[in-house]
Amino acid sequence: MFHAICEAIHREMDELENKYANGTQMSAKDLDDIDKMAHALKSLKTYEAMAGNSEYDGGSYARGRSRMTGRYVSRDESPYDPRISQYPRY
Repeated sequence: MFHAICEAIHREMDELENKYANGTQMSAKDLDDIDKMAHALKSLKTYEAMAGNSEYDGGSYARGRSRMTGRYVSRDESPYDPRISQYPRY
């Protein structure tokens, strides 16, 4: 997933690596570009890992937090138990 985008970012970073391998002084713009590219790679890899997670279901997590307890609960099961709470489920 996103292999072409990651490869393009890696090529750009390789060009900067070659530029600075010769002892060239790093500019503020290049540092900003490196920071943005590194952040983009990390974000894409994180997204890819989350999408591959078994708890990730079609764009939303299969688990959420209970409004009553704050604990993680399955979205397939109702967190509302009328025996425990007097408040309606929203």
